[in-house]
Amino acid sequence: MAAAAWPAAASAARAAVRSLGRLLPRTYTHSTTPTTAAASSSSSSAHTLDDYNRLLAALARDGDGDGALRVLRCMRQPCAPTAASYTSAMSALSKAGRPADAAALFDDMLAHGVAPDRAAFSLLLHIYSSHLGLPSAARSVLLWMSGLGLHPSPIDYADLVFSFCRAGRLPDALQVLDEMRALGYPLTTHVYAPVLQAYCASADIQSADALIASMRLSGCHPDVVIYNIYIHGLCKAGDFHGVERVIEESGRNGWVPDTVTYSTYIAGLCRCGYVDAAFRQLEIMVANGLQLTVVGLNILLDHAAQELDMWVGKEVLERCEALGFEVDVVTYNTAMDHFCKKMKWLRVLKLFTDLLKKPITPDARTYNILISCLCRAGKFQLAKFVFSCKGFVADTVTCNILIHEFYGAGKEDELGFLFSDANAAKIVPDTITYTTLVDCLCRSGRRSEAANLVRHIDEGYPAEPVAHLTYWLVRSGHVREALRLFDEILAKGVPLHSRVFANVIKAFCRKGPVDCTDMTQLCSVLDRMLGIG
Repeated sequence: MAAAAWPAAASAARAAVRSLGRLLPRTYTHSTTPTTAAASSSSSSAHTLDDYNRLLAALARDGDGDGALRVLRCMRQPCAPTAASYTSAMSALSKAGRPADAAALFDDMLAHGVAPDRAAFSLLLHIYSSHLGLPSAARSVLLWMSGLGLHPSPIDYADLVFSFCRAGRLPDALQVLDEMRALGYPLTTHVYAPVLQAYCASADIQSADALIASMRLSGCHPDVVIYNIYIHGLCKAGDFHGVERVIEESGRNGWVPDTVTYSTYIAGLCRCGYVDAAFRQLEIMVANGLQLTVVGLNILLDHAAQELDMWVGKEVLERCEALGFEVDVVTYNTAMDHFCKKMKWLRVLKLFTDLLKKPITPDARTYNILISCLCRAGKFQLAKFVFSCKGFVADTVTCNILIHEFYGAGKEDELGFLFSDANAAKIVPDTITYTTLVDCLCRSGRRSEAANLVRHIDEGYPAEPVAHLTYWLVRSGHVREALRLFDEILAKGVPLHSRVFANVIKAFCRKGPVDCTDMTQLCSVLDRMLGIG
């Protein structure tokens, strides 16, 4: 490397660190008051550098960033922190989800004249690569290390490959691989995996094939992780014959398909509508002694339910049970939800009654799906009966569903049962509840009631309900009422939220081409909102 190259790389990395440090407020300081310093000195004089570093290492393992910064401040007086001290503190901040602070601490180390060691550089490179997604900065750190004679490890290069791939900079990642070959570093499946993933994500199967072939030639035998990535790419490209071929040749290629292999294949078949073929693969999977988890089964059923013309929900569930899978309430909810979306309320009701016959307890989501489906089918009396069933505890979602559906059907006068039960159950209305009520009242022409509701929600005039109310006022041509509402809100010392502004513009746009009067009204509204008028 040229003599002038590494100082430039170091400068670029330090500039990146300083820029990152300005993104977040500093949570540490460089100085203490004399009193604090004296107290720290007297209380810490018995502790050695090794004591502090052991404590920092423990805090790093626990991810206690604030604790590590406190220790770092305290130790400045009795003994100067070393590169190991800073590295532990950076690790603690990184594990605490504060990678920008960790990178800024590296700059603090330089400012205090502490020379970074290999571990500090590697950690900074890892933070840039894996946490902050800044591959160019990570590349600068790698050049900086090399210029100082601190040769980066294969793990450092692997981090850089991963970062370039995640950023979509595949040529840069391939260049790093070439550098690793030139240095004689071993290229493991861990290094190849992100490159293969990038090829498969873009459905470039030809390049993926070439990469796997080059792995074999270099003596790096692809494992089940590599083939699972490859199968995911084949499924994305719709090449299921290719998937069959890869699985059939697995024995010759020295790997064994696992749960992830078949789950990926099954999900790919489902996404392309081959539900019957997916269940055949599920049977093969079970025959090979592999078992989907309940979560995996529900994902499968979720895809299968999209093809409900092929499968009756009850038959699907019975087939899953026959294969030995434990069907739970989430499984039933998944099937019921898809039938509900297809407006097949009798099938939803049948699944619900089948569920009650099993040792499975329906949850709030089960009842909410059923109530929503019944309301959409016009079976309001049946929905009210389900709502009042013994053992069902309604939640806010239940209330929102009933309010929306009953108002939409012009049956708002029948909602007395809801409000009495809701108060008894101490259900707290949320923003969706209030905005739904505002929308329903405005649609039925009851603007004054909607405005009165907005005035009395919580402490008055919450942003989302106000935005919905102003939208309907402008849409219905009652711009003067919207202006009076703005004056009323501002007089109460409540600022107008940007959502209100957005909804006013949206309402004027929905009205279509505007005449001169509309333009004048729009300008008046905008002036009022901007505090001009």
